[in-house]
Amino acid sequence: MKTLKTFSILLLSVVIISCSKKDDGGGGSAPEAKFNATINGGGFGSNYSSRLGFYSSDYSDNGLTLAVTDENTNIIRIFLNNTGGFGSGITKIINDVATNGFVTSVVIRDQTNQVTYNASEGEINILENQENPENEDGRLISGNFTITATSGSGPAITMSGNFKNFAY
Repeated sequence: MKTLKTFSILLLSVVIISCSKKDDGGGGSAPEAKFNATINGGGFGSNYSSRLGFYSSDYSDNGLTLAVTDENTNIIRIFLNNTGGFGSGITKIINDVATNGFVTSVVIRDQTNQVTYNASEGEINILENQENPENEDGRLISGNFTITATSGSGPAITMSGNFKNFAY
């Protein structure tokens, strides 16, 4: 009988400890990040398909930068200033200057031809901004874009596409 009481107390203690343990990692895993874009013109030619190789993000009071390197090592940097925030349904207009002086822009680096294109017009639409299940303080952002960009050494290019589940 004494053994049964001891076992019951031990089992109850394990249940209480298990139920009171704080979930410190968010508990889930974030969906896979994706990036797809079609670039036309310049050294990219016609319907160049840019796919995610890897990305990084940098968030501060000034805004959010998404830096993408595609499968062919071309670099696309998306600069979102803090005008209007980063919530679902926000549209960022290229060349909009925030009160702190930071500009919404896109820079595209064609590594093969060593040409950098700077966005001259277009928009970036934030379609979703949600909690990151892997990081309780983090967010996942998704959106689409249509950009026209120019370089000093050639014709304009157009880029349209989307990004999904970028953590910041």
